[in-house]
Amino acid sequence: MRFSAFALAGAVSCVVLALPASVPHVVHERRSPSSSWTPLTGVKPNKTIKLPVRIGLTQSNLDRGHDVLMDVSDPFSENYGKHWTAKQIADFFAPSKETVDAVGGWLEASGIEASRISMPAGGNWLNFDATVAEVEALLQTEYKYYEHESGKGHIACDEYSVPQHLQGHIDLVMPTVHFDIKTVPEPEYARKKRDLPGAPWNIGSLPKQGKILAAPGMSPEVSMTGSAFTLANCNTYITPDCLRALYNFPNGTLGISSYGIVEYTPEAYVPSDLNLFYSNLAREIPAGTVPTLDSIDGGVNQQTTKSFNDNGESDLDLQYAIALVYPQKVTLYQTGDIVEGASFNDFLDALDASYCTDPPYPDPNTGGYKKHDCGIYTPASVISTSYGSNEADLSAAYEMRQCNEYMKLGMAGVSILYSSGDYGVAGNGGQCCRKAKCAGGTLNSGGSGTFNPSFPGTCPYVTSVGATQIVPGASVTAPEEACETVIYSGGGFSNVFPIPSYQSAAVKSYFTNHKPSYTATQYNNSQTVRGYPDLSANGANYVVAVDGNLTLVYGTSASSPVVGSIITLINEQRVNAGKSAVGFLNPTLYANPSMLNDITSGGNQGCGTAGFTAVTGWDPVTGLGTPNYQKMLSVFMALP
Repeated sequence: MRFSAFALAGAVSCVVLALPASVPHVVHERRSPSSSWTPLTGVKPNKTIKLPVRIGLTQSNLDRGHDVLMDVSDPFSENYGKHWTAKQIADFFAPSKETVDAVGGWLEASGIEASRISMPAGGNWLNFDATVAEVEALLQTEYKYYEHESGKGHIACDEYSVPQHLQGHIDLVMPTVHFDIKTVPEPEYARKKRDLPGAPWNIGSLPKQGKILAAPGMSPEVSMTGSAFTLANCNTYITPDCLRALYNFPNGTLGISSYGIVEYTPEAYVPSDLNLFYSNLAREIPAGTVPTLDSIDGGVNQQTTKSFNDNGESDLDLQYAIALVYPQKVTLYQTGDIVEGASFNDFLDALDASYCTDPPYPDPNTGGYKKHDCGIYTPASVISTSYGSNEADLSAAYEMRQCNEYMKLGMAGVSILYSSGDYGVAGNGGQCCRKAKCAGGTLNSGGSGTFNPSFPGTCPYVTSVGATQIVPGASVTAPEEACETVIYSGGGFSNVFPIPSYQSAAVKSYFTNHKPSYTATQYNNSQTVRGYPDLSANGANYVVAVDGNLTLVYGTSASSPVVGSIITLINEQRVNAGKSAVGFLNPTLYANPSMLNDITSGGNQGCGTAGFTAVTGWDPVTGLGTPNYQKMLSVFMALP
């Protein structure tokens, strides 16, 4: 069977010729060594093991994608809000016939029969199973076993090569140098000193737990009736009413838009925790109110294990999202089965059939999910994710491919929000890089080294959300400061992504008026790269019901769903007026900084330094500031 007969069910016709043995190969990607993964010495994979190979084809029109996104997102564009359909986007970026034929022809000439190759509906990947021996010959590489500090294993290589004439047709090949990050808690020994005493389960990108306020069988600090939760006490206990007072927004009334929260199994909410929260802090919400479950790759709201690690994130995200937008329904994108878990790619697969990337699904393990969910859900208009990793954890090609997916969601009118991290200029888990610009990807324990930017927050097509706090002892109406209680707002500058046009003036002003004293040894000071976060919201002293207790919680994990709730309320007003959802937020945010509350005090220490400092205008601590709903509503309602 010739490849031409396979490709796109025969839609492509070409003559496939065998490649000469002398065709020159070039290294396509090299692995960035990571302290989290260690090659196992003396152990090599059996050459007959089959690998699920995925070749990401170079997409068409990526050079035009940014301009198209700006055309529907720039508040000065006459096409603002005229978002594209999923089919329009898939067709626009589909790889060219030349690319499909060239890569497919190489595979067939190399002994990978066309009958073994499949192509997802979107036409962006060529997938096939092959033995280790076959893939090593195809990519001129050698596979090894690697072990993660969590105990997980992975087969990978240090580098791989492709024919020189195909470099422009291939984005990346998996599994090779990429160590896809599963959003699961870090191991016990990776926990950091900033975690509160008495809360030993504070880890990684999860929110941080403070003291328990009230629980069955203990002498409570506050009444379980919630009598202490008033606006006068917002500097001690953050509640939904405190947030409404801080950011000048009302209770929801319409319920005509859509809002999604992403969680990764085994993280799960406890239904009785939602009810406990409602009875104390959101009494207008009936008991039994739960999110709409959109299960991805076997995602389940598991109730088998319960702890702050298992329930803290999901309880926090959903309690505040539901409370702030009610009666608007909230969608829960529960991602990954209980056996394998999941990564950001698995979530994106479920929204875009053309993206459909990589294993582990279908999951061959006992009890694993036996399908792979691709393009099964229409994305909500606003999607908030309170998980993150480091740029240094993955290759630039991998991150750019994923970042382009967020660009496509923006074209479709979706607002994508990510928390910026809880360790200041240090990375997820408080780790810092050993070399300037995180070259080589190796990390240390965080007491020194180079600033470690987060991902996906540095992707220019997401809205990165940092954290603030009420100044200790101040009232809820006083200006906030950068969060320095338990956590520090993640922020800094990318080592991968160039500065987007919408942000260039703000970053230029920052360096002109407030240039940090650090050198290129500490951070990418080229003034040509993406800065983050974009804006912030309170991230300290949240009252959350977790496992039957009322407890204080901290983190940008709280900030992102709050901003998402405010944008959802704005979307409801636009939809009610017959307009589109706001879509990609950043161009309008940077064009209208006065609609945000500028934060000018506090910092985001890390890596043995004081980090950056919040200043007038945009800064790499709190971004442009915190939301002012009424001002934002005026700006967005004035747009088409």
